[in-house]
Amino acid sequence: MFEGSNGRYYTHWQLYRNLERGSWRLCIYQGRPERYLVEAADRRLLLLAAIDPEELPDWVEIRIEGSVARVVDRRRSASTTTDGERRRRE
Repeated sequence: MFEGSNGRYYTHWQLYRNLERGSWRLCIYQGRPERYLVEAADRRLLLLAAIDPEELPDWVEIRIEGSVARVVDRRRSASTTTDGERRRRE
């Protein structure tokens, strides 16, 4: 799990997917503690720092579908993943 400097949370899968798709460009990686500095498509910098899942706020839900794990913001009526995809609340 990663906490972003934008106030959002991301899974490893979301991090690597954004890098693979070109939505983010890796600028700097630090191994210990694990941190990534990435440049988003809008040219803004985003710092992602690894955190323990126990440190997540109550409104964060991790949804797993097959091999995909996403962070969902439960504060919204229509749950939205931190990578912008809407999911129907079950």
